[in-house]
Formats: sequence, structure tokens, C-alpha cells
Amino acid sequence: MALHATSLKLALGAAFVAALALPVQAQNLAKITYGNVTDMTLSQAPMVAAKRLGYFQEEGLDVTLMGFKGTGTLIPQMLAKRVDIGYPNPDALILSRAPGQEYLPLKFFYNATRRSGWEFIVPADSPIQSLKDLDGKKLGVGAMTFGNVPITRAAFKELGIDVTMVPVGIGSAAFLAFNNRQIDALNLFDAQHATLETQGTAIRRLPQAERYEALFSNGFIAHEDTIRERPEVLVGFGRAVAKATVFCEANREACVRLFWAEYPNTKPSGDQAKVLADQVKVFSARFDKMLAFPAGQPRRWGEFPAQAWRDFATALHQGGQMSTADVDVSSCYTNAFVEQMSDFDADKIVAQAKAYKE
Repeated sequence: MALHATSLKLALGAAFVAALALPVQAQNLAKITYGNVTDMTLSQAPMVAAKRLGYFQEEGLDVTLMGFKGTGTLIPQMLAKRVDIGYPNPDALILSRAPGQEYLPLKFFYNATRRSGWEFIVPADSPIQSLKDLDGKKLGVGAMTFGNVPITRAAFKELGIDVTMVPVGIGSAAFLAFNNRQIDALNLFDAQHATLETQGTAIRRLPQAERYEALFSNGFIAHEDTIRERPEVLVGFGRAVAKATVFCEANREACVRLFWAEYPNTKPSGDQAKVLADQVKVFSARFDKMLAFPAGQPRRWGEFPAQAWRDFATALHQGGQMSTADVDVSSCYTNAFVEQMSDFDADKIVAQAKAYKE
């Protein structure tokens, strides 16, 4: 009897210690702030999935997701180290390497959107057929601080046209300006334009030169101090998002639902089957570009092609945004974490996604 009582006390004691360990473990997670360049929209579903599926926690991270109003608003927060990881376009960083410009001690460590996510759209019945036809017209942009603005200016400079850029925001404000013909064309990102289509607006995308469409878009960026002092945090973040990307590829509907669970106010009302189908279309508009890996090769998550950075600098120079294309783009990024971020069992993630139930 005494032995039984002793065993019971030991078992209860062990359970008590285990219970105490849970909040301690949570407290040991590294707290990270992630900044998007817009409000958190459906294009951010892989980051949300990484959070809700526990991939961040598996890497020892407690990640707060935040939205900002453009690259020009996000970057000062990163320079002040109030945001640990950001998701901007590369333009601003390349421009900061140009002669006479203030060097920004930031560096990309993960290539997320592997082709340009920016588009030019006009109403389906618009007489405008090409970017050249925008000469003398009004172009809606999210804000003058948005990361696409420099490359858009570069494209117009190359074409020799004069276009007035009008800040219209994103979402309903931008769509109202477009539908009311307050602007002649709209230059937002793919998911926004797909959203407009699902709302019943007939649009037409204007063709761009391949060298602009082939430019990668948003990626993960960190302060050089963070890269030097906390590389394990960045590796863990990148690997968690890579896992979530594999999950979302295998089950896009679940990825959309996970985003709604985090941001329930973003879920549209109406027939649920149609709503889900429409939102998968919106999500896929950006997500497909995250999967634009070289054909026939193993996926190397987060890797940047060196030539793409040189092409970016050339485009900015030719468009008149920089006095020379001869800038040190190698200081803008690192591929040092690619091997570690790619070190996970993708087949296991796919099986999890196919078996996933809410």
C-alpha cells in the first residue's frame, strides 16, 4: 500500500512538473515580428499557414504578423529593428547601393515570389492595348511608397512616355477608382487584380516586356545584424514558410481556410462553394509565382539567381532610376541559408496536407 501511494505521488509530481514546463517552453520561443508591405491579404496565406499549422513553433519561433503601407513605410521600421523580417520588393535595396545613396544595412535571405507579381490592367473595353498607350494617361498605384513604383517608372522611361501616377490604395478604394474610370489603368499586384475579377469586373492585362515579368518580386529581408547574430531564427522562419508552401500547394483550399481562421473578417459572404473557389483563384494568382522553380531540378527553397539581381539593376539604370547599373548587388542578398531551409521531408508535408481536416 505504501509502495502504491509512493508511486501515485511520483506520478502526480511528474504530471505537475510537466504542466509547469508547458508555459516555460512557450516562453522560450524566440519572438519575431514579420512585416508585410500591405495589409495581410490572401497572398500571405503561406505565412499564416506556417503559423497556424505550428511550423513556426516547431522552429522555436513565436511570430507576429503585421501589415504596413508600402515598402517605404516598412523599411524604416526594419532599420530601427522594430520589425525583424520584412517582405518588400528588391528595388529599394538596389537603389540604396547606387552612388550617392544612403546604404541600407538590410539583406534578402529568401526568394519567395520568384516572378514579378505586379501587373497593369485596364477595363476589358478600354482602347488601351499596350503600356505605350498609357502616354498622357492616369495610372493608379497603391501608394507612392509601394515597391513597384521604381520599376514602373523604369519601364515608362524606357518607353519614353509620360504617365501620371495616382495613389489609390488597395482593395475597395482602388477598385472604385478603376470602375468609376477615375484612372485609366491600375498597377497593383496579381492577387488584387484577381480579386477584382471575382467581383465581376471584366479586365484585361497589358503585356509587359519579358525582362520585367521575369524579375522576382517580394522576398524575405532582415537587418544585417540579425543575419550575423541570429541566423538560426532566419533559417527557422524560411524553413517553416517553405513547409507551408508545400502544404498549400498540396491543399490550396485548406490554405485559404487557414487564412480565414486567422483573419475571419476577410472571408467574403455569399454562396460558400463559390466563395471558396473564387478565393482559391485569388490566392493562386500570387502563389503560382512562388512555385516558379527551374524545371527538372530539385527545389532549393529561398535561393536567388545572381543574374536576376544584375538584370534588376540594369532595368533600373535603363529606366533612369540609377546613374549606373554597376552597383554591388551581391550585397543585397545571401543564399547562405538555402541548404538548411530546404532540409525537410516534403513528402511528409504533402501527406499532412492531403489528410488535413479542420
